[in-house]
Amino acid sequence: AAALASALRVNGVLKKLNLCENRIGPKGGVAIGEALRGNEVLTSLNMGGNEIGPTGATAIAEALQGNEVLTKLNLANNAIGRQGAKAIGKALEVNGVLKTLNLRYNKIGSEGAAAIAEALRGNGVLTDLNLLDNNIGGETGYIKASEVEGESKEVGATVIYQGREMVVSKGVDSDGDLKLVDAVQTGVLAIAKALEVNGVLTTLNLGRNKIGDEGGVAIAEALRV
Repeated sequence: AAALASALRVNGVLKKLNLCENRIGPKGGVAIGEALRGNEVLTSLNMGGNEIGPTGATAIAEALQGNEVLTKLNLANNAIGRQGAKAIGKALEVNGVLKTLNLRYNKIGSEGAAAIAEALRGNGVLTDLNLLDNNIGGETGYIKASEVEGESKEVGATVIYQGREMVVSKGVDSDGDLKLVDAVQTGVLAIAKALEVNGVLTTLNLGRNKIGDEGGVAIAEALRV
């Protein structure tokens, strides 16, 4: 990745680059980020499935703040987490060219989604955003029903877990386990608020995020504006 990045810094003709699933890792992600700072021709970059993590994502995000040519970026399935999402959000606040961004399956959670949403409020160029399968609803893994407080533990019931108000998303199974989601959908609510003022985003994928009734209603209301 380091050698490739070095070549990208000086290459003046390559416009599209697909590096999907090449085990580039965090260090490789950093190298690619550094290359993007100087590259003036690359318009499309696919870095999907490369395990670049928050470190690699942050380096690429920092490059986006000054990059004036990249219009399409795929960072799907890179475990960038909320830290990486926050860095991407910061970049989107100032980037004026990126039109398509794929952040599918990156575990950004509610906090990461809120950071992206904040950027969407002022971004005037991004038209296509994929946030599929990022646990924006804050779903837990399977936990013991005995650790959860509440009169009902059926799907949709409001309960208390570790001092937090949550909602049952998957009922008690044969092992006595269940799953919960955040009662207050801060991530999707932030996205909904952003949609109310964003006038350019035409495609948004929020599939498989467990946003629940509250999130669905918020998005629907935002689309009325």
